[in-house]
This record gives sequence, structure tokens and C-alpha cells, in this order.
Amino acid sequence: MTLTVLLTIITAVALFITLLNGFVLNKNRNWILSFLQSFSGVFFLISGFVKVVDPLGTAYKMEDYFHAFSKHLANTPFSFLDGLWHLLADNGVYVALVMIVLELLIGFMLLIGSRRKIVAWVFLAMVFFFAILTGFTYLTGYVPPDVTFFEFSKWGLYSADQMEVSDCGCFGDFLKLEPYTSFIKDIFLLIPAIAFILFYKYEYQWWTKSVRFLASIAFVTIVTVFGMYNTWFDIPVFDFRPFKEGTDIRGIKAMEEEAMNNVEVLGYKLYNSISGEEVELTMDEYLENFKSYPKSEWEFTQIKTEPEIEATKISDFIISGINNENLSEEMLNNEDFNLWVISPVLHPVASRIEEYEVMDTIAVYDTAQVRGEMVVDTSMEVVKRMAEREVFEWQQKYIKRYTDIVGPAIDYLKSIGKETYVVVGGAGQLAVEDLTSRFAPEAQAGTADEILLKTMIRSNPGFILAKDGVVIRKWHFNKFNLEELKQLIQ
Repeated sequence: MTLTVLLTIITAVALFITLLNGFVLNKNRNWILSFLQSFSGVFFLISGFVKVVDPLGTAYKMEDYFHAFSKHLANTPFSFLDGLWHLLADNGVYVALVMIVLELLIGFMLLIGSRRKIVAWVFLAMVFFFAILTGFTYLTGYVPPDVTFFEFSKWGLYSADQMEVSDCGCFGDFLKLEPYTSFIKDIFLLIPAIAFILFYKYEYQWWTKSVRFLASIAFVTIVTVFGMYNTWFDIPVFDFRPFKEGTDIRGIKAMEEEAMNNVEVLGYKLYNSISGEEVELTMDEYLENFKSYPKSEWEFTQIKTEPEIEATKISDFIISGINNENLSEEMLNNEDFNLWVISPVLHPVASRIEEYEVMDTIAVYDTAQVRGEMVVDTSMEVVKRMAEREVFEWQQKYIKRYTDIVGPAIDYLKSIGKETYVVVGGAGQLAVEDLTSRFAPEAQAGTADEILLKTMIRSNPGFILAKDGVVIRKWHFNKFNLEELKQLIQ
């Protein structure tokens, strides 16, 4: 799916509704405004729907935005808002749900013509807000990593790698849009937004006022419950992420890595941080004149060929064992059924240093010369000593999940000779070793980047049944069923 295809579909639906209103229902008071109303309503409904199936994805994206605001507004007159950004980031799930439900509600009310004046102002505010987010994100591509947004004199050459948020999240994982593209999209949406403010009285309306009100209440109730279900009770109904069921992770990872290895550097874009001059050179030109562009004055950005296959998060599938071994290779090359228990973010709530008694066995050697020969007399001595270890405390809800759900699954797989891998993000190796040794001693344990694990599954912990590097089945911990697991394996 591309943005062009999606816009074509939305336009076709909006045109159908406009013709229906005009020739069948006789609702149109202005054909152009009717089309804009239908288009905007359908646009918001689709945009909201692909997010309400996965509110956690939007929550993660909003957290990225809030952290970016906190960073770039530091040491400015707006630094007093820092506490607000952290508060919003800490409650990102609730912020995301409210925003998604509001977007869906506004789309629905636009489509049926309910509360036209209020909806027009809310629609304008939301589009303006989205334009600020996407515009800000795009412009951070000009801001070097050690510079904040409002230090305009230190801006440099544009680089997508410098952007605080890689994609806007406007369509969740269904459709990835670069911030610049999304910014242009939001500027375009300002046209109908302003038209609705000026001419809301000419918008079409379906049904009576009371029916529109009841329909809106029913709609917002349904989408709220649906969003909550996809957040706390199950993994998303529709999985738009690269680790969906049926995905050959090993095969795709190999193809993406090969594509990246085949990328060629064609030249450089150079930016003079003193004069502001920009130069673009081929590789041969750069090699002939590189002394004229000292790194103390010039910033360099490589010009590369596009990879044959666009890289996804699968390329970042790297799991490190608690002893720093490459656990991801073993997981992907395991030809038998194997279970992955994924905890994207699992922090210990506290830790303490505890002394414990260690029994050391020491061999004592005594040599003596007997009748001209050396005789060695060996005795064993047990010595007690005190040692220290770090002991971690975990939230009771996670202990219960590992004890009641994870443990029985590991025991079953162990009994039939199959492996279980427990992978945790957000905790150090010592903490993960403590967690798994106490609650999953028969599993192989590892750590990984929490963003990778959040992409893999929206559950903490979540379960992935794999075989030969292919995702067979995924479960939320609320829906994990040992009997279903047994049936799939047998």
C-alpha cells in the first residue's frame, strides 16, 4: 500500500458518497463542500482505524514525540513545560487512546454531518496539531545530534538519520510516511479544515439530530472498547508489523542484509558549517579534492544507491544471550518447534546487595621423601566464606505471569525436548539472569533492544511459536493457551 493508492481509494469512496447525497438522498447543498466533507471524514476514519487496532504503536510514537519536545525545548523560555512532556510520555497509552478515539469520532461526525460547527473547529485544531508535529519532526533532520532545535545558527545539512521520529505514525504500521510527506498531507488537509469553519452551514446532514447524537454515542463506545481490547486484552486484530504470523524472519533478514551490502556510495553532500555553502561531489571528485574540504569546516553526508529491498525492523533482529553469545542465530536456525517468550520492557522495581555463604573446597598438598622417593599426601579442606550478590525485586504481576503462564509452557516444551527462549528488553544482563533463573530456569535467556521487542509483539510477556525461523503463531499472555500450543506442535 502506498499513499497514492490510499488517497485514490479515499477519493473514490468520497466521490461515491457525494454522488449518493446528490442524486439519491438529495442532501447536497454544495457539491464541492460535500466532497470535502466526505473525503475528510473517510480519511480520518481510515487513519483512526489503522491506529485503533494497535494503540500501543501510537503510544510508543507519541512517547518519541514527547521526549523530542523535552530535549529541544530545554534551555528555552518553554523549558517549564518539561514536566508536562514527561507526564504525557509516562501516560502515553492513555494519550494515544484519547487521540485515536477523538480522530475516529470527528471522522464519523463529519461523515454524518453531526454538530457541524464544533466538529469544524476540532477538525482544524487536530490538523493544525498534526502539522506542527510532522513539520517539527522533518526540520529536526537539519539539527545535528548535539544541537537543540532553536539553535538555528548551528543547523547543518539535512539527514534523515538526525530526525527525532523516523515516521509520523499517522497510519500506524499500516503505511509508513516520511515526516515531510506527512507534513504536506497535513497542509493539504488545512484546505477543507478552513472551508468547514467558513461554510459549515452548507455541509450535508444525515438523519435527524437525535439519531445523529445516538449514533455518535454508540460509535464512540464501540471504538473505545475496541481500542482498549487491542491495548490490554489481546494483540492487535490486524498485524501490520514485519513480524506477523507466517513471516520467514530468517529468510527476510538474509535478503535485507544482502541488499544493504550491495548499496554503493556514489559521492558526498558537503555542508560548510561556517559559510553555509553546500556542495555535491561524485566519489571521484571527492577523492581528487578531499584536501579542499577539511572535516573541521565541512559536514559530510553520503550519497548512496537505494537498496533493492527496503530494510525493516527484521534487519535489527539481534538477541544477545546473558553470556553475550549470539542467541538470535540459534533461534532463527532452530529447525524444530520452539517458543519465544518476549518481554519488551521489564524493569526490576528495586535491587539490593545480599551476602551469602559460599563453601570452598581447598586441596592441601604435603610432600615428603620416603626411602629416597617423593610422596605427595593430599587432603581436602572445606572453607566457609561470605560473598556478595545483587538481588532484584520484580512487580508481583510479572512474577505471577511467569509463574502461572510461562513456567508451565517451558516445562511442557522441556518434557518433549524442545527449546524455549526468554528475551527481555529494558533490563541489564544481571537482572535478566536473576529473573530467568528464578522463574524460567529451563529456558535460554537473552536481552535485546526494547524497540525491536515492542515491534515483535504487543504483550508483556508475549508468546511466539516459531519453527526454522518462521513465525507460526503469536499470543497475548491473556490469550495464551497451552492446549492450543500442544495441538500446533503435535
